[in-house]
Amino acid sequence: MKQSNRMWRVLDGRMPAAALGMALLTGSAAMPAFAALGDDVASIENDRVQMKGQLRLTSVAGYSVHELQLPSGTVVREYVSSGGKVFAVSWRGPAIPDLQQTLGTYFEQYKAASGTTERGHHHLAVREPSLVAHAGGHMRAWAGQAYVPGLLPPNFSVDDIK
Repeated sequence: MKQSNRMWRVLDGRMPAAALGMALLTGSAAMPAFAALGDDVASIENDRVQMKGQLRLTSVAGYSVHELQLPSGTVVREYVSSGGKVFAVSWRGPAIPDLQQTLGTYFEQYKAASGTTERGHHHLAVREPSLVAHAGGHMRAWAGQAYVPGLLPPNFSVDDIK
């Protein structure tokens, strides 16, 4: 009966912070890989092909946004500087992307910091000098973003990461 009660706490939106963290770290490892945070823009086309996603490119002064619409309904946005580096990623949809692939070399830092930083029932936040990440949601409605402060283009506002 205790197992059943725990399941209902998750389903009715009162998921404990530790469980949310685990869900965000390992939730959908079956999802295909994305261009990793800090990687070059060249890897995005390979990701589009692997994920069978629809790519939409938007150019803005100083950076571009590569938006991938996946068959699952999840939308992943990769923000690329004019120098060709992925400086931010965001996601929104029914599934959490594979964060180890999405965050690349920053994943271990995220994983280590996620156990010691601000956590709420529906939110996980990491604020480190070299990585800022926010993630949360509930079943079939996940959202998050991560960025590297040192890679942000000049005059870029983190409020523009959607």
